[in-house]
Amino acid sequence: MLVLSLKQNVGAQGFANLNFESANVSGYSPNSDVPTTSALPGWSAYFANSSGTDVLTQVLYDRISLGGYTISIIDSNAPVFGPIQGTYSAFLFGGGGSGGLVSASISQTGLVPVGTESLLFDAYVSGAALSVTLGGQTIAMAPLQNISNYTLYGGNIPSDLAGQSEALTFTEPPAIGIQPSMLELDNIQFSNSSIPEPSTLGLSALCGMFLAWRLYNR
Repeated sequence: MLVLSLKQNVGAQGFANLNFESANVSGYSPNSDVPTTSALPGWSAYFANSSGTDVLTQVLYDRISLGGYTISIIDSNAPVFGPIQGTYSAFLFGGGGSGGLVSASISQTGLVPVGTESLLFDAYVSGAALSVTLGGQTIAMAPLQNISNYTLYGGNIPSDLAGQSEALTFTEPPAIGIQPSMLELDNIQFSNSSIPEPSTLGLSALCGMFLAWRLYNR
């Protein structure tokens, strides 16, 4: 059974709002702009293209992109898509606009728990494949379990990052072809167990193990 490590270095700050449930959008109407600090507490949000990076002081509430790049916090009032779990999920759209093709990212810096070996999260991905980096290093993510409207992803992290304060970044690049590409993201967790290779552990057994662990932790 996988167990989350809760150890932290004294004086270091751990990651916050990894399930996006700390959003405070009370008083805002769907399809409106919300300060990033209210919609995604603990996270920074930005767009990037070949010309540079724009840090966002505001993101959108319950707005789904039809082609352009967007970052949004969504709840059950969002059109078409609802949250993966709980009340809120983050939604990143890479796409085109007047500035060309743009990637959408959210990032925060925090303490990687001591003993961490892997990273897990729930996501719905369409279009371009998402990118995940920790401490500037790309984490190779693999689908572990398909569950109705989302997939459980997992990836091993370099051992030297555990116990360190590092930047965790999720990026959805623009699609190749019809825009936009999209990433709905929720329930990010650090685990102190590694992800077995499918050749070492049968895929069905691997999926069953992770599903049982997720149900246990919820």
